[in-house]
Amino acid sequence: MTRWNQQVDNLTHHIYFRACAFVIIAIGFFTGHPILFFMGSLYFVYFVVSYYYLANVGKKLKLTIVDGQVKVFPGETGIIKLKIEQPSRLPVFSGRIQLVADNNIEFQNGDRRTRISQISLPFSLMGKSELVIDIPFTAVERGVAKLHHIELQISHFIDFGKVYLQKNDLTKFEALVYSEQVPVTGLERIMPRNQGTYPTRSSLFEDVSTIIGTRDYAAGDSFNRIHWKASAKVTALQTKMYEKTSQFSWLIVFDIRSGNLEERIKGITHLLHHATKFNIPYSLLVNIKRVGTPSYFELPYGEGKRHLQTALTMLARLQGNSVSIGMTTFERITFQHAAHVPYVILCGEEERLRGWRMPTGTNVNLLDVKDDSCTLIPWRSEARKEAVNG
Repeated sequence: MTRWNQQVDNLTHHIYFRACAFVIIAIGFFTGHPILFFMGSLYFVYFVVSYYYLANVGKKLKLTIVDGQVKVFPGETGIIKLKIEQPSRLPVFSGRIQLVADNNIEFQNGDRRTRISQISLPFSLMGKSELVIDIPFTAVERGVAKLHHIELQISHFIDFGKVYLQKNDLTKFEALVYSEQVPVTGLERIMPRNQGTYPTRSSLFEDVSTIIGTRDYAAGDSFNRIHWKASAKVTALQTKMYEKTSQFSWLIVFDIRSGNLEERIKGITHLLHHATKFNIPYSLLVNIKRVGTPSYFELPYGEGKRHLQTALTMLARLQGNSVSIGMTTFERITFQHAAHVPYVILCGEEERLRGWRMPTGTNVNLLDVKDDSCTLIPWRSEARKEAVNG
């Protein structure tokens, strides 16, 4: 519920009109002309009622943002749903509502400018009633659109004065615009390796928690692999068959200070969708400084649609002008995380990553961005290059 900053504009010339009413009443009273007295009294009562209306029509007016968060992709349409309630008996015959938001969304029939998008709509509301207003918008580009200003203007019956109800702190609403995708070529380079949880048909490792069947016992099979229940049914020893697995998790490392920010985010978004499609666990590190522990942005390992939504929300909130941690510190953080994963994807300019060390045996790739294309290319630190060239 929103509380208003109220300003009543009774217009300066009302003072003169009220003074004229007093003069007419006085003339009618002292000259004994009842018609003048009656007209002056009506005129005066009209201004008293007008003053009371303008002073009180907005006092109890309530505004509620029905849906506090809307999630859309660029090009999709969302709706800001507002509920206006009037608990008092005073009606709003001629009102206008104006919204100002960030310009990564565009209001239908609104005005989109350099930094803001705004719209102005008429409304009317009877006393002791409520009104729900749907304000459609189109998502234009990645980011978080917040409402920065709402103003209600309530005009007098014949526009002799207005009431302005303003609210500038509207942090309870946001429109999350997720990033688009740019296909990443070179994904075929990443192949499963080592023990892990990613299912595969050919692997030296097995997930002992997932039994996919049994086979006849063979000499050399471990005693604890015998499936006793299955053996009892067929009256012959049966050996458990486990699902073949390999470690296939990704560590995605994003340097927020690298150029082509939006294109890199689009490439990362494609990687996230690909990982979700093939049930690949992934983690995301971003060198944005934050308060608390850890002191940088981190999305822990996970998989599935819910993890994807969390990752997309994180990317939507990233801003290029955020305070970042130093590259030396970020290298150390990345090295610590990379020591436990087989695949690292560095998302940043090669010049800024020059000299970085990565754990031996870790498959490291660089998300190379040129124009509107993204490619995964092998990455080697200076130490690795020297070892190969030597």
